[in-house]
Amino acid sequence: MNQHREFPEDAPALVVRAYDYASGARQQPHSHTRIQLMYSPKGLMRVSTETGAWTLAPMRALWIPAGVTHEVQMVGEISMRSVYLDPHAVPWRWDECCVLTVTPLMRELILMLNDNPSLAEEPRQQASGLLLHLLAEASRQNNSLPMPLDRRLRRVCDAILQNPDNNDTLEEWGERIGASSRTLARRMKEETGVTFHHWRLQVRVDEAICRLVQGVSINEVAQALGYRSSSAFIYMFRSLLGSTPAQYVEKILSGAPGPANEEAPAGLVGAG
Repeated sequence: MNQHREFPEDAPALVVRAYDYASGARQQPHSHTRIQLMYSPKGLMRVSTETGAWTLAPMRALWIPAGVTHEVQMVGEISMRSVYLDPHAVPWRWDECCVLTVTPLMRELILMLNDNPSLAEEPRQQASGLLLHLLAEASRQNNSLPMPLDRRLRRVCDAILQNPDNNDTLEEWGERIGASSRTLARRMKEETGVTFHHWRLQVRVDEAICRLVQGVSINEVAQALGYRSSSAFIYMFRSLLGSTPAQYVEKILSGAPGPANEEAPAGLVGAG
């Protein structure tokens, strides 16, 4: 694990930096001495830490506390805009990763602070102060894909993340890893807050969104994720996220926020 993108002691309390990535690019596990607010106005970013995973749609940003190790996979071309904050400048800071809604004003402030290196000190300080105020008041969500800490469950979850179409039952997994299905089900609920069924369903929703954004057809995605028909997949998707796959992806590609269905089961919100 690397700790990088550090700043000199006299650096401003708020610094914005830009990074462009091709689709499929990855950031290896690393951390920062500053808080990072990770945001991209287009494409999707899949971010994972030891305790959770997030699929970030445009108009969503991930708050990553200083020192938290994370890795990132780019889905589509990404123009990342990262806001780095001195922890001492934000006494109201959150100590856990969370997703923030990026309003149009926040977006413009982030872009202005990055795209105008010749901006005079006074307007830069004013813009930074306003952005800090807006961040403190931002709508906050905890819609991660929670990851268990139990090493046996972690093996199961890591395998499903690699193969989202896997339909093995907890009984079958238990036989492989030496644990009863009852124990695995109980620990899953205790450590993630959701059932194994709901956790796997969220994996499939996030995987579906990423494939659709890359241009894979709905029929191909449905088959790849183990659905008998595209209509069954569309029904599942709409019941959880409040829109059809085509509507959802169109909003992502246009830079609009991906809607989260408030009636969905806990944890099933999709694309940050």
